[in-house]
Amino acid sequence: MKKRLLTRLLCMLLISAMFITACGSKDEPEENTDRRRSEQNSETEVTSTPDAGKVTDTPEPATGTEDITLIPEVTLEPSPEPQKLSYFDAYVESTDRMLKEAIEQYNAHDYTNLDEPVKYYVLWLGFTHVTYGDLDFQMTDFDREYLQAVALNYEKCLESITSHNLDITVDLQFVDDVTPLTKWYDDDWLYLSQDTVQPVIDKYTSDREIDTVLTTVQTAGDENYLRNADKENYGVNYVMLGLMTAGMNSPMGYSTFDLQKPAEGTYPLADPEIPSLYATSVAVHEWMHQLEYMGTLLGIEYPNTHAYMGPEQFPGYKQYINGENDYDFFEFYKLVLTGKLPFDDNGTTKLVGMYPKMWPLIKRSGFVLGRFIIKDAEGQGYLYGREEEPRLIVSEEPCVWLIKYSGDGQFILTPEAMPDKLVDLGNAWDTEDNTISLWVYTGYVDAQSWKLIDNADGTYSIQTPYESGRLLTVRGNSGALLCSPGTEGIQKWYIELAKH
Repeated sequence: MKKRLLTRLLCMLLISAMFITACGSKDEPEENTDRRRSEQNSETEVTSTPDAGKVTDTPEPATGTEDITLIPEVTLEPSPEPQKLSYFDAYVESTDRMLKEAIEQYNAHDYTNLDEPVKYYVLWLGFTHVTYGDLDFQMTDFDREYLQAVALNYEKCLESITSHNLDITVDLQFVDDVTPLTKWYDDDWLYLSQDTVQPVIDKYTSDREIDTVLTTVQTAGDENYLRNADKENYGVNYVMLGLMTAGMNSPMGYSTFDLQKPAEGTYPLADPEIPSLYATSVAVHEWMHQLEYMGTLLGIEYPNTHAYMGPEQFPGYKQYINGENDYDFFEFYKLVLTGKLPFDDNGTTKLVGMYPKMWPLIKRSGFVLGRFIIKDAEGQGYLYGREEEPRLIVSEEPCVWLIKYSGDGQFILTPEAMPDKLVDLGNAWDTEDNTISLWVYTGYVDAQSWKLIDNADGTYSIQTPYESGRLLTVRGNSGALLCSPGTEGIQKWYIELAKH
């Protein structure tokens, strides 16, 4: 009885194993089945009849006395490892994911806050003594005290308005050196040029991260009136109330403006989180210009900071009246900074402006990959740009380039020594042998952005995003030209992190 029961049990085990084998091969392509059987036969010897492994309705029972070797579990060969992305391709992949999430949140009108606030660093420079010709403007002790309140009001009210998705740190420094103002082209307006104050900026930013610089001077007040009233140019050349001179396309934001006198009843501050000072509104306004790049970066409708003027100048936006809505257009500013500004898109209302997942995108370090040198793969020298000559050449002297991501897999190349210049395709013409040189920001994104193509040999080609796919090519004394791949000239480059 025990022997018969054992025989029946062993028979059932064999049938089960054979059935499992047949089922495992049923759902797979025939070529995979054959491969797996071959692997099985080579790894394990199975004692069976010639038809072993074949399922029949009446399998021949085992005797119950021989050893049974069950078919082992099959281990599939691992898939080949995915090809490792180049440094720049990996950056594009991770950053594009962040951009995509921001667009999705914008399109969904989703105001879900960030898990952690974005750390944002502001260097605020108060220039206490500025001049233009014989005009002489100085801050008083009260102006210094008042500017401290303005900086605090700016920091706290922006954090509050943005639901603390921003964690702003303002470092206010006073500069007592006499500093010259600059005249704005053919107009009578004066302003504090970034080029003029760059040495001071460098002093405070050499060892730390700064996202934007705000600079302020004071030209109002009784003292300044008495000091300048009898001078020929007083009342002719006015200092600009506000001027934004660097947007998101620059490695660091920069805005400059006039302090102005406080309105009666607004100072001292009752609550720093409430935007209650006129100079605060000017600072916020000029800083908001630096965010307008979001529209280009994400390909979305994003309001111009002057859109409060209404549909005559900005179709789709309603007009906001200074003083009737909130202190100095602050209702408008709040709506922009919280992504709730109504925009009429052909009868459909969109709520536009900054959404929480857009705040990480305003970090200067977020899009600047670092400092690089671009070395000719043929060993002739380095890609080089000069102040006195806009065209690009190959030089024995290295040039340090700031490489910044501009979206869509494209990068902006800027000489570190000339932060206002970009590698530019002449007149945005995608034509053979067109000149490539250094030029100021023009707004023609594709003409000033480039794809960095990994050649899989350690080198990169610098390619236009235009349809032709032509490459930056340096040919002898002709300098940098836009040429088809394979054209005579240097088209391959080693792009390496700068050591110093």
